[in-house]
Amino acid sequence: MDISQSSLKKLAAICLVAMGVLFILGSIYYKERVLFSDATFYFINIVNNNSFYFPHDRYGCFITELLPYLGQKMHLPLSALIFFYGMSFYLFFFIVESLLVFWLKQYRLAILMTFYYFLFISQSFIWNSEIPQSVAWMFLMLGVTIHLGNKKTNIFLLLIPFMLLAFITLYTHFVVMIPTTFLWIFFIIEKKNWPFSRKNTVMLSCFLVLIVAIKFLIVLNSQNSGYETNNLYGVTHMSIGDILPSLYTPVIKMFLYRCIINYWVGLIIFFIGIINLIKNKQYALASWTLLCFVGYFVVMGLTYGDLDKNFLLIHAEIEWSCIAIIAASPWVYSYLPGNSEKFIAWSLGGVLAVRLMYIIASLPMFTSRVQLNEQIVSQMRKKGITKLAIYRTEQLRSVN
Repeated sequence: MDISQSSLKKLAAICLVAMGVLFILGSIYYKERVLFSDATFYFINIVNNNSFYFPHDRYGCFITELLPYLGQKMHLPLSALIFFYGMSFYLFFFIVESLLVFWLKQYRLAILMTFYYFLFISQSFIWNSEIPQSVAWMFLMLGVTIHLGNKKTNIFLLLIPFMLLAFITLYTHFVVMIPTTFLWIFFIIEKKNWPFSRKNTVMLSCFLVLIVAIKFLIVLNSQNSGYETNNLYGVTHMSIGDILPSLYTPVIKMFLYRCIINYWVGLIIFFIGIINLIKNKQYALASWTLLCFVGYFVVMGLTYGDLDKNFLLIHAEIEWSCIAIIAASPWVYSYLPGNSEKFIAWSLGGVLAVRLMYIIASLPMFTSRVQLNEQIVSQMRKKGITKLAIYRTEQLRSVN
């Protein structure tokens, strides 16, 4: 039994509502999202320089910087610019998913995209990182490519949007190369939802590999990509003997622990999907998924090996988040089609509701931080203080 397009559309609509909830939360907690970590630095550069800010050539960030940039041009107050920047991220994600549902009719991709923003996310909901932006570009690239393939668009005309969106995807954040490669080969193996002939598949794949190779060479040789070069060092300088030890590193153990206390729903989705692939004798898909799932662990172990519980959850989640795409793909493309719409709808709604509770439960600590900062600024104004440095008492004691 294969679930109908109308049923898939209803399930995708549930996911779109869930993404709408995240957009509303992102708009309510805009201060927590902007007045924190990298986002503050980006925002200050946009406002002070009156221009877009693309560190490490991450050009896809223009989409979330567009509203504060235009607001600056219109001389809007700083509070409005902060709001625009804080809400623009999930606005972009919501728009991409809306395009997948209503224009491109890629309902499975819309469901899978929603899983990315829910399954392994809690504290990192607050962080305005480039990785979730890059993932949204990736889903748009795949959606447009498959849509045009279904319409039998001339391959040379199709190459224009494909190359542009693939470039933006991989240049917004290089780690998204992993889920992009996984999904690309997953669809080719699965065949059912892949509209291209062998010749066209080879052509598109070659262009995708070319973009990846160029980005990889730029990262390794650019003096402005020190952050990415350092993160790639463990992978680019690995040996066969490093693979197994990487799976026993503190960062892996910490993630597995968090899978039990936080991301357990994501694990259930993963195991159900894998079991269903094996049950349906889709051994190639099961093998590819397991290989990439374990491979993601290896990459994390090689890159962040010694980082343990002190590797802040908000940062760790962002780096791990793409594993949700690998974990959920078998559920979306194998398990979902073989079950009734009502059962899947309740299951999908339940999974998203559980994960939403984890996201909401993580928000008060960031709200308290903003409130504390506002109280400090208020007292500074009352006392006429323009510059202030606050030190942790423990650190002072250790120095003395």
